[in-house]
Amino acid sequence: MAACVALMCGGCASPGPGKGPAAHSVSIEEIATAIGCTAEVSVEAEELRQGGCETGQGASHRMATFATAEGLRAWLAEARIYGGSYLVGNRWVVTTGETSALESLRDRLGGSLDTGTPHGNHHP
Repeated sequence: MAACVALMCGGCASPGPGKGPAAHSVSIEEIATAIGCTAEVSVEAEELRQGGCETGQGASHRMATFATAEGLRAWLAEARIYGGSYLVGNRWVVTTGETSALESLRDRLGGSLDTGTPHGNHHP
């Protein structure tokens, strides 16, 4: 699904993943640790890393990190047409089936929530 392609964004900072004034990016492994699962990387490319994990409670998360903020913005622009919610940080993105899970994760990672518009709901 193309929504798996749109996974990362900007807007996260220090200290700790995603909090504080000095912007930095985090790894897929750091995101998975904050979620409470072990990441399985499915795409390892120069411009992005993408993967996912499942928590012990059965919640499934997809995540991506990007080499550049521009790559994240392009990914988000493409992903938004499929709808869904995204937690977006500095060159990283996380998506899951439940917005409440992203809100909880935002407390640990920082970032901001972004919601796409499902295809077919576009208004000229």
